[in-house]
Amino acid sequence: MAGYIEDRWVNKKRAPVTGRREKSARYGKGKRYKVAGIPGVRNRSFDSLEDAKAWLRRSATDEERGEFVDARDGSITLADYISRHWLPGGGGAHKTQQNQERRVRLHIIPHLGQLPLRSITTAELRSYIAKLEAAVVSVDYRRGILSELSSLLGAAVDDKRLVSNPMYAKSVKWPKASQERREAWPSETAVRVRDVISPRGRITVVLGLGCGLRQGEVFGLSPDDLDFARGILPVRRQVQAIGGKLHFALPKGAKTRAVDMPSSLAGELKRYVALFRPTEVELPWGRPEAVKCKGIPTAHDAIR
Repeated sequence: MAGYIEDRWVNKKRAPVTGRREKSARYGKGKRYKVAGIPGVRNRSFDSLEDAKAWLRRSATDEERGEFVDARDGSITLADYISRHWLPGGGGAHKTQQNQERRVRLHIIPHLGQLPLRSITTAELRSYIAKLEAAVVSVDYRRGILSELSSLLGAAVDDKRLVSNPMYAKSVKWPKASQERREAWPSETAVRVRDVISPRGRITVVLGLGCGLRQGEVFGLSPDDLDFARGILPVRRQVQAIGGKLHFALPKGAKTRAVDMPSSLAGELKRYVALFRPTEVELPWGRPEAVKCKGIPTAHDAIR
């Protein structure tokens, strides 16, 4: 087994005259026994020899299995772990990142941010979930917050700062997903909304009803996208708002698609294009702070 125990209070070499290991300059100062020599494991000191031996056996075995986690790495607070290690490595769509940051900033850090990672126990989580239940937020939103927290703690496990994710414990009960069924508007309601909206905004309802386009996809649509000959409508971009700033982005899931254009909808679109002069739009692509420059995709003559 790799590793060894060093007595820091006595010299390693024996005195030439007496042949004994005499007291070192550190005698009586700090913890006496140091465990060292385990590959990939930082040295650690203990007051008693029994504790040092137990830790040497356990840590050396865990390291061989690839399961070693140094408890000292879990001393970092959740807030510090988020700012130093989790947020800088975040990926995904900017809208998704914004939603993640909001849940963490508003609902996780104020309650758990000052706790060391290793102190986020199942008891702490049960108390935290009870606080969320008392707050005036929907079940789905609470589940989103807990999902974010679980992802955070899961990342800490991957980073070898926690042995396991306490959010998976059986005693930590997540709120049950809402069983409420969402039903589409009756056709009478949809037609009424379409007919009372402004003439220029009417097309947004028509596209939503006729092609299933999301709001951002409607705003990102250009007359150049309309393929009347083949009766299809390619969905190539959407308009997103982050921090009050608009930008172009790929549709949800970063996937473009083509949807069927019914003949009735094609007629509506032709009348709309003939009636309202298109407006040329230029926005950053991908994120609000992106620099506008030649070659960045823009939706010229966007339907607005």
